[in-house]
Amino acid sequence: MKQMKRWQEPIYAIGGFGPGFLYQFSLVYLLLYYMPALKLIEKGALVLAPAAGFAAATLIARVLDGIVDIPIATWTDNMKSRWGRRRPLMVLGYIPMVVCFVLLWYPPVTGSVLGAEGHWGNALYVALMSSAFFFSYTLVTVPYLAALSEIVPDEKSRVRVASWQTAFNTAGFALVFVGAPILFESFGIRGTVWLLLPIALSFIGPILVIKEESTQADQTTSQPSSDHQDVPLWQSLKLSLNNQTFRIYLVSFAIFFFGLQFFLGGIAFMALDMMDLSESQLGMMNAAVFAPVPIMLLLFNFVARRKGAKWGFQVALLIFAAAMLLYPLAWTRFDFPIPPMAIGIILGLICSFSVGVFFTIPYAFPAHIAAVEAEETGKNRAGMYFAVQGLVNQGMGSLAAAMLAFLLTWEYGYVAIGPITGVLCIIACILFAPYPLGQPSQK
Repeated sequence: MKQMKRWQEPIYAIGGFGPGFLYQFSLVYLLLYYMPALKLIEKGALVLAPAAGFAAATLIARVLDGIVDIPIATWTDNMKSRWGRRRPLMVLGYIPMVVCFVLLWYPPVTGSVLGAEGHWGNALYVALMSSAFFFSYTLVTVPYLAALSEIVPDEKSRVRVASWQTAFNTAGFALVFVGAPILFESFGIRGTVWLLLPIALSFIGPILVIKEESTQADQTTSQPSSDHQDVPLWQSLKLSLNNQTFRIYLVSFAIFFFGLQFFLGGIAFMALDMMDLSESQLGMMNAAVFAPVPIMLLLFNFVARRKGAKWGFQVALLIFAAAMLLYPLAWTRFDFPIPPMAIGIILGLICSFSVGVFFTIPYAFPAHIAAVEAEETGKNRAGMYFAVQGLVNQGMGSLAAAMLAFLLTWEYGYVAIGPITGVLCIIACILFAPYPLGQPSQK
């Protein structure tokens, strides 16, 4: 695969903007759509699925997707085609991903057929449609992310490209958490889906700039057209799990990611039911988190050069944990002297550095681990590393969604969301201490 020129880096990086937006929008608002907050129910919103059914549906869908991540990774790592190893699957999964995302918001059971707690038919629909969406999303993103280990030459370059990816993904998150809630009040969730859907076109960027040679066997020599070494599925999975550096990263990342998804899935319920905010106020509060992120990315790149990316990640975990532990102060029942909205804005500003780091790490660290291994062994298995991380993402994300759905059935369950997240981030920071990479740049 040809390495990118410096000017092509943002064109490649914007590829995560659209798929990342679709993915995060579904994670955050699908629960709110099928199981509305109490404040929205009072305004006439319908419960579309029972808590147990929705929890089971999301768990099944994401576990199934996590399972198929592994063969997809092997497929893209070893693919033989005239178009290379990465781009064919990216193109194959793109349109199904967009179509399935739209269909998620059109449940089959509506109106008078619904009971007070929703209908199990809608829960089954969520399981089926979510599975299709996550599968096609994986077809798109695993080869896209795996390409990062091959199209840039070193860790410094990967952190730089990952920072570009983070900048675009931050824009996606800002749309999810800031723009979308404001649009909900005028267009509803389904109308907002259609308004923001053109964002998915951003994925055309990496398809244009990733330049791959044919990986088909040479017709005259019967030899592969590149020196890439194929690794069978189970061997590749075993090698990944036996990589001690990757295991340290993966365990810490799993705990952190569970906490992050637990918080992101619950923030709308915290704002509406715990802080008594409107949907537009929720959007404005979230703006405090995302507006400073571009500056925080510059700060993180400076920190990574001076102290190392590992140190920056650990600091980000502790900062985020501190903010999460303070979130109960915004509960209206505490009658704290500072208004809940102001508390949310202050804590959001505190979290902004952490958010920038959190968006960067899942791109940069697995790519660098894969590149180090490829340099030592000649086996580039970046797809498998991202697939295993994706499997953890799906498992932890589904578990977080399921536990959140049950927690919100308790009268004041939303108050515990922040503290639970904070404790998990502290644990993740401690477990990440032995990680050997991510050191300061050598002068």
